[in-house]
Amino acid sequence: MKRLFAIAAIMMAPSWVLADGFCDVTDPAEVYARLAGNWEREGSTSVDGADTSFIRPARVFATRISADGMFQSGFVDSLMGEEVALEWITPKPYGVDRVDDVLDATERADLADVLSDTRCGPESLPQLQLELPEFEGGVSVFGTITLVPFFDDRVLEISELTLRSDETVLFMVETVLLQPAN
Repeated sequence: MKRLFAIAAIMMAPSWVLADGFCDVTDPAEVYARLAGNWEREGSTSVDGADTSFIRPARVFATRISADGMFQSGFVDSLMGEEVALEWITPKPYGVDRVDDVLDATERADLADVLSDTRCGPESLPQLQLELPEFEGGVSVFGTITLVPFFDDRVLEISELTLRSDETVLFMVETVLLQPAN
């Protein structure tokens, strides 16, 4: 009887009771350990410049996070030539309004629904960031890539980058849902 009651209580509990995710997790080692593994990405990219404006699906490439907080992806590797350390960022750059803004910019408000069953907002979640420095010569890509882990199986990746060449400057915002690779 107790078992039946426990099962019924779990089924009737509000979703926030079941969906703690990363709310108020403040230990970087715990976060890195929980995120360690290979991830698949799905999202959209918004590109704006003086004569250019479009939204396209985000590029698909392998993404990996190690238990010691190293980030590896096809994009970052092509720029940096190696994996890059994720930094525990404070103050946290993304609150609810700013996340909504980047999701609107990339026309991916649907991602908010996928992440909304958390009991807290982005302000109470860890935010991990890597900064891409500006390199001289040719086409330069610089800015930040921020990971906001909502759950062990759902991480929001937000990239805010500038692409610069002799001919133009483009501003790119990308929102991507990272989910564990099968």
